[in-house]
Amino acid sequence: MLQSTLLRISVTLSAAVWLSATASGQTPPAAPDLSARLSHAAARITAINHEAERITDYNALRNLQQQWGYYVDKALWNEVTDLFADEGTLELGYNGVYAGKDAIRKYLYSLSGGKPGLMKGQLNNHFQFSPVITLSADGRTAQARWRAMIQDGIFGAGSGGNWGAGTYENQYVKQNGVWKIKTLHYYVKFYAPYEGGWTQATAEGAHAYGKSPVKPTRPGSVDYPAYPAAYAVPAHYDNPARSAYRLLPASAVTPTPAAKPSVSDLEAQVRALELKLERLKSFDEIENLENTYGYYADKSMQDAISALFAENSTLEILGRGVFLGRDRAYEYMRRLGAPTYGTLFNHMQLQPVVDVSPDGNTVKVRARLLVMYGLLDRSAQWGDGIYENVFVRENGQWKYQMLNAYQTFYTNYDGGWAKHSAGMLSPFPGYPPDLPQSIAYEVYPAQFIPPFHYPHPVTGK
Repeated sequence: MLQSTLLRISVTLSAAVWLSATASGQTPPAAPDLSARLSHAAARITAINHEAERITDYNALRNLQQQWGYYVDKALWNEVTDLFADEGTLELGYNGVYAGKDAIRKYLYSLSGGKPGLMKGQLNNHFQFSPVITLSADGRTAQARWRAMIQDGIFGAGSGGNWGAGTYENQYVKQNGVWKIKTLHYYVKFYAPYEGGWTQATAEGAHAYGKSPVKPTRPGSVDYPAYPAAYAVPAHYDNPARSAYRLLPASAVTPTPAAKPSVSDLEAQVRALELKLERLKSFDEIENLENTYGYYADKSMQDAISALFAENSTLEILGRGVFLGRDRAYEYMRRLGAPTYGTLFNHMQLQPVVDVSPDGNTVKVRARLLVMYGLLDRSAQWGDGIYENVFVRENGQWKYQMLNAYQTFYTNYDGGWAKHSAGMLSPFPGYPPDLPQSIAYEVYPAQFIPPFHYPHPVTGK
């Protein structure tokens, strides 16, 4: 309001000066030369856009590595291989280096008997989290450190499955505007049977992870000891408290703007930049919202949960059917009961793949659910699942338009996922859903791949 008023006053005064000079026969004053200011504004837009592109790259890299995890979960080896650059390398644990996509694909196929996909009763969960991502100043390469947690095993065999954990130190390259994996190196921390867990881990067990009859291209790049030995995987980054993060000047890494941009050019650039920044902001807001839901679910805070849903939203959790609208979602949550002494109900929201629509009005998320459920002195369970959620703005606030949780397994803590898996959760007695399940599927030990909302990040398939 103030700016528009000042602008009108300025225009009025300028016109008055021009009319007065014209009436008196004087030459009107020359228009001020704004070219330097316009060029400076264009340069600032270019610099800000450069910073926005770096955040876009950071988000794309997060999605890329987390998509790697989802594809590995289901032994979708073609999709995994296509995440690599042609000259990419793969090094999993102590199995040597596989260089080039052909070698990578051959190695991966050997892990599942020469065919893609898991066999019945096989679990192969590879959680991806805790990223530390470092982008190069020119935006063409990146490095990242990630943490992995593994749950695998064959149903009915072994001692309940296997635990695994380790660290990635990876390199990435941007080719034709698309991020790809250049070097993926997973350092095994431990790999041990579920029964006894990491307290019974051995170095020999760590060497068993990812074993293959396919000969590697070359030996492993690092000789390191596994747990119980103490070994710190070298980090690609300096201590952030002792090192300054510096960028090249924007002019060194971005195109030089036109010498004399017009006002209309600048206005168009500003509008495009505003949309880009809004989409970047939405990425973080949605991840916060997804995590907030998990904290509320932990404590069965039904009022808080229902406020996260849009008026015309849908809720579908495991096998209990589809509930339509915010009020029905609230009633569903009420039936989970209030937290009581001795009850544990943790609903961890992990590994989000976030996709904001081009217009910034909707967001889709794939996330992993890890459940810890228990009643003191009675029982304890692990649970695992996948979300495919959709978010929309309602009255300026992001809310759930659709929450859809697919069940993978629920298992007794004492037995582990390779010994026991509960069937699909059944509807609440006396509270039927508005619609049946949107997709009929069987839970582990059967094999089911929840549909991906996104195309492959490299091939677009």
